[in-house]
Amino acid sequence: MSSYLNHTPRSNLIIQHSFNLIFRKIETMFFIFLCIICLIISKINQEFKNKISNGIITISTPIIKTVSFPINSSIDLVINFKNLAIAKKENEKLKEELFKLQNYYLSSLAIHQENKELRSALNFVKSKTENYKIAHIIGMSHQVFDQKLLIDSGKNRDIKEGQIIAGNRGIIGRVSDVFEDKSRIILLTDSSSRVPIIASRARNRGILAGNNSGLMEILYLPKNHQIAIGDKIFTSSDGDTVPPGLLIGVVKKIDKNSVYVSGIEDINSLNIVTIIDY
Repeated sequence: MSSYLNHTPRSNLIIQHSFNLIFRKIETMFFIFLCIICLIISKINQEFKNKISNGIITISTPIIKTVSFPINSSIDLVINFKNLAIAKKENEKLKEELFKLQNYYLSSLAIHQENKELRSALNFVKSKTENYKIAHIIGMSHQVFDQKLLIDSGKNRDIKEGQIIAGNRGIIGRVSDVFEDKSRIILLTDSSSRVPIIASRARNRGILAGNNSGLMEILYLPKNHQIAIGDKIFTSSDGDTVPPGLLIGVVKKIDKNSVYVSGIEDINSLNIVTIIDY
C-alpha cells in the first residue's frame, strides 16, 4: 500500500510533464500556422497588411515613448548641466573683465581731471580748431609719376590748398590745387608728398615720403631707431602743418637703412573723403 502511494504522485508528474510538452508543441504549431496565415493574407490582401502594421505601430509607439522618456530626460539633464557649468565660468570671466574696465574707467577719469587741472594751472594754449567737410571722389589718377584724386568741392565750399584729406580710417593726402567746383588731391604715395610722422611704439620721428608705389619711405630716422614691422605710423605736430595723431599706415618692410610704410586706406574702394581744415 505504501509503495502504491509513493508511486502515484510520481506517475502524475510524468503524465503532467507529458501533457505540458504536448500543449507547447500544439501552441507552437498554432502560432506557426497563424503566422503562415497572416503572411498569406498579407500577400493577398494589402489592406489587411496595412491594418496589422498600423495596429502594431499604434500599440508600440506609446510603449517606446514611455521607455525612452527617462533616457531622453537624463540626456537633457546632463546637457543642461554642462551648459550651466559653461555659463557659470563665462559669467565669472565677464565679472573679472567688468571689474577691470571699471578700474580703467576710474583711472581715465582721474587722469582727465588731473590733465584739466594742469592745463588750467599752466595756462596751456589750446590747440587749433579743426573743421570738417565731406566730399565725393569724382576722378582718380594712378600714373607712374602722378598719384592724385579729384573731388567735387572747390572754392564754392571754401576748400583751400594744403588741407588734409582723410578716408574711413586715416589720412590719404592733402589738397594740392583748388578750382571753382572741384579740387585735386595729392596722395601720400605721390613722389612729391612729404608728411611729418611719429611711430606708435618707438616714438621715433621722421618724414614720410611717397615714391609712386604702394609703399612709402620714412626719411631722416636715427640709425638706432626702434621701429619694427607692424608698428602704426601717425602724423606728428612737427612744423605745425598737419593735425597730430592721425593714423597713416603700418610698417610693412624694414631694410638695412630704410623703413617702408603701407597706407591704412584702400584708395580704390573709397567714394567719400573728409577734408580737415587745420
